[in-house]
Amino acid sequence: MLLLHLSDIHFNNRDVDKPYDQNFGLRGDTINDVKEMREKIGKNVDAILISGDIAYHGRQDEYDFAWKWLIEALCPAAGCDEKNIFVIPGNHDVDRKAAEAPMHQDARKALRNVSVPKSNAAIRRYVDDEASSAMLFKPIENYNRFASKLLCEVGFYRKETGQKPYATRDFPLNDNSVLRIWGFNSVLICDGEDDVNKMFVDPSAAEVVQREAGVTHLIMCHHPFSWLRNSAEFQGRIEEVAKIHLFGHEHTLRVDEHKKFTRIRAGALHPDRDEANWQPGYNFIDVSVSGPPEKRKLDIKLWVRHLFGTRYIGVPDGEGRDPWQLDHDLGPWTQPQVVVPSVPSVASVAPSTSIEAVVEAIPMVDPPISVRAVAIKIMALREFDQRKIITDLALHQDGDQRLLDYEFALAAVRRAGERGELQKLSDAIDKHTGAKK
Repeated sequence: MLLLHLSDIHFNNRDVDKPYDQNFGLRGDTINDVKEMREKIGKNVDAILISGDIAYHGRQDEYDFAWKWLIEALCPAAGCDEKNIFVIPGNHDVDRKAAEAPMHQDARKALRNVSVPKSNAAIRRYVDDEASSAMLFKPIENYNRFASKLLCEVGFYRKETGQKPYATRDFPLNDNSVLRIWGFNSVLICDGEDDVNKMFVDPSAAEVVQREAGVTHLIMCHHPFSWLRNSAEFQGRIEEVAKIHLFGHEHTLRVDEHKKFTRIRAGALHPDRDEANWQPGYNFIDVSVSGPPEKRKLDIKLWVRHLFGTRYIGVPDGEGRDPWQLDHDLGPWTQPQVVVPSVPSVASVAPSTSIEAVVEAIPMVDPPISVRAVAIKIMALREFDQRKIITDLALHQDGDQRLLDYEFALAAVRRAGERGELQKLSDAIDKHTGAKK
């Protein structure tokens, strides 16, 4: 499975649709390198992973600009379906103006003054209460509206929308086992005082990643462990159960090799121009499983890229190899047997039976439409059009009126999935979109 790992893109409203966009050429260099690397590696990218800081000021117009670049430039260059973009928030995804109220300031000050041993319990009190949790998540509302197109929104747990304080997604590996990707939020507390040991990761991150046969865990978090005040439980669990750790924020290209896991920082795709040792970078990561079922290994090939002049070059490992090659032991696992519906054999068919009748007797299963695919389609519509379609199909219910616009739409999509009406909703969106053309 081929992953494209980016971080700290920093789409800035000062550059949006401006003729003097200072990163226009850099993005072009990146797209060119992604195309060349895709050809060199010899396969399409299966998933694009962005470990935070998509925007610069957490503004809606920055996210609109980012979405257009991802869909129209990066996905085609990588050969990746837009449904397979996975994102988490970073500190630049926070709308600082949305967190200037005294209650926000007081909450941040109180939490940062809690002793480290008590920090996880302290932040848990906030996220377990709906009112205080809503306050903490309010500054990333624009981010969540963007991430909801990919079902990567994070927030206070809501049963009706399926929203959780973290994002997760499963992908199949080459032996049909699962690569489970987890995205955690490290900007619950974020302002101009951000620093090492002052940030908080959502406390659920220390609990939800569990050992499971046939599942390999990859975690994403914008801030490395040293920035997190409540990192102890999180780091302890992640280092025991997750094989790949992806981080952003620190604009360095670093790979930490350990016996049980590999830890990778993406570097920054758009670091600040006045930053010391300015050097944009990103990673390609190929993940596969080798060995017999009782002695499985996770094989990792890593292409570390950074800009040199106007072209990207590879960064070799300590022994001069590019790509880096690493591996980790996996637990034994055998793929369960799947019962396949019987198909009539030629010998069992009467001589007088037509070919058409034989074909009709073969079970045909249409590929299921996914909640993710329909979510992307409906989130591309205006809120007015979303609500009309949802209302016409009776996919709303009492209590939805208190939801935000994107939460309202996602609740309807997930409800359609539970009722077996996803195709019906998808067709309604297509019909509406066609009528608008």
